[in-house]
Amino acid sequence: MHLTILGSGTAIPVADRFPASYLVAAPGGPLLVDCGPGALRRFAQAGGDVRDLAAVLLTHYHTDHCADLAALLFALRSPTYEGRAPLRVYGAPGLCRLVEKLTEAWPWLAPRGYELALHEVTPGRFAVAGAQVEAVPIRHTAQSLGYRLTADGGTVAFSGDADECDELVDLARGADVFVCEAATPDGQKLDGHLTPALAAGYAARARCRQLVLTHFYPPCEGVDLKAQAAARFAGDIVLARDLQTLPCGPAPSA
Repeated sequence: MHLTILGSGTAIPVADRFPASYLVAAPGGPLLVDCGPGALRRFAQAGGDVRDLAAVLLTHYHTDHCADLAALLFALRSPTYEGRAPLRVYGAPGLCRLVEKLTEAWPWLAPRGYELALHEVTPGRFAVAGAQVEAVPIRHTAQSLGYRLTADGGTVAFSGDADECDELVDLARGADVFVCEAATPDGQKLDGHLTPALAAGYAARARCRQLVLTHFYPPCEGVDLKAQAAARFAGDIVLARDLQTLPCGPAPSA
């Protein structure tokens, strides 16, 4: 199992970071965790083909995390993808209403030539594409979920957007990779979001192996975010870049 960062940015347009999206190569096919604007282009740039996409997991319904769901549904109506395996989409209660309203606005999003399976999930466990998934409630919106994926002996956890909450420790406990938002530098915290030191504090409590900081607003540019996180977390720290690929398994033995 490995992870490719498709989008490490936010709703604020910048040249080198697309909004939130992450590609996980699971045993049963590729999964997207969030599907922000431009995710499909990044997916293609990473060598992906939507014919093979097994599932989409949405952390919440802010546009910078789910707007390309509409683009995906439209793309899949093409005869190019007719007969492909069902696409499974997971999210908190409200997912069916979101897709219903999108389809009311754009009737050409209705599935044609393939099956669309929508799964509204509450905190708990389920399986998809050969991975075991745990959904954890996260403080951001009333519908926000973090996801913890385990497969092939490795575990990767995604905070989605998050404010301070102890559930982040449960989400990332013992994970090989913890992908956690750090929207702004220390001292510039936004409501509903974390900073590098806050994210690192949860990573340290969770005893995860590697912390991947992501979801950077423009004030993060030019700031040593890694140093801010390293003051609280002694493990490996990565600053996410679009199209960067990382392994999600245990560290190789010496």
